Amino acid sequence: MGMFVSRLGDSLFTFAIPWIAYKLTQSSMIMGSMYAVSVLPIVLFGPVVGSLVDRWERKKLMIVTDIARALLVALIPILHLLGLLQLWHLYVISFMLTILSLMFDVSIVAIIPSLVPNQLTRANASYQLTNQIAELAGPLLAGALIVSIGGFNALWIDTVSFLGTLIVLILMPSFVTPKSLTGLSQIFKDIGEGFRWLVRSKINLSFSFQAMIGNFGYSAAFGVLMFYLLNTLQLDAQQSSLNYTLLGFGGIIGSLLAVPLENRFRRGVLIPMLLAFGTIGFLFAASSQFWLAPGLAFFAVTVCNVAWNTIVTSVRQETIPSDMIGRVLGFSRVLTRLAMPLGAMTGAALSEWADPRAVFIVAAGAKALEVIIALATPIRKL
Repeated sequence: MGMFVSRLGDSLFTFAIPWIAYKLTQSSMIMGSMYAVSVLPIVLFGPVVGSLVDRWERKKLMIVTDIARALLVALIPILHLLGLLQLWHLYVISFMLTILSLMFDVSIVAIIPSLVPNQLTRANASYQLTNQIAELAGPLLAGALIVSIGGFNALWIDTVSFLGTLIVLILMPSFVTPKSLTGLSQIFKDIGEGFRWLVRSKINLSFSFQAMIGNFGYSAAFGVLMFYLLNTLQLDAQQSSLNYTLLGFGGIIGSLLAVPLENRFRRGVLIPMLLAFGTIGFLFAASSQFWLAPGLAFFAVTVCNVAWNTIVTSVRQETIPSDMIGRVLGFSRVLTRLAMPLGAMTGAALSEWADPRAVFIVAAGAKALEVIIALATPIRKL
């Protein structure tokens, strides 16, 4: 329940920031670069964050990051009220928020095996379901709030929403304190250990490369989604929010389907099936001018991605030692996010200089490559 309140606020932020950027600049390049900057810290600091998650007490780390994120989000409307807000402020705040969110999210994945060691897929599906319900309701709420009180004021609600997880974390018992962090040399040692473990684990490395290619295509499409809705399809705020809402609805379906599908199909068969479904979704967006076509396409892709992520997270938790999960996931996320800034900028360039629907063709091609990876690597043997 705490996560639901917090994620609801996060979805407001996800919708409001590109809206604010568009209203300030009317540029798809700015929107694409904003999305790129928001994922760049994962590439730069992912291994360091993984080391910190393994070395620091995870409950305290999550509390600190929760408070810091609330203060950063509040800074945007404060600067706006003072008449001081500039575009570079949005870049810096997005950059810092990504680092803090990475710490928080990796910590959650790391503590789930301690809470429910024998029901990992069900627990991960429940966690995904909570996130996706919030993402479903968030854009609808964001669209209504932006129309009624404005995008900047909507961010105040996101600030308050961090109390959802903060209260629960304060009440939650502490977990076992990991080994202490002795200095910078220990961080580099941890990074090396995480890298070597990931390289030796062929199944986890295959997942990382697969996600890297898929994230390139997804980022190309998602990074300019708001521009495509507002500029190409010329939708209003409410219509745009309905398209975004379908992303959350697809996530709910994906999280609900993960467990029954895993019970029915072998993982090595299920994973390429899910990815093929996402490929079809992007192809539909490229071929249709219907105003809800982008939302329906992302609905299909999000069903695929959430179910895939639920299953893959369970595999990682089953195969990665608990005291190394932060380091391995931190380095894995470098690979999986490495192509996201390039994808976002590619999508922005295509939207600016060519037919915006070409972005969906690129995304569909990346999804098809994911299917090939699933069939040609140890993933097929799961």
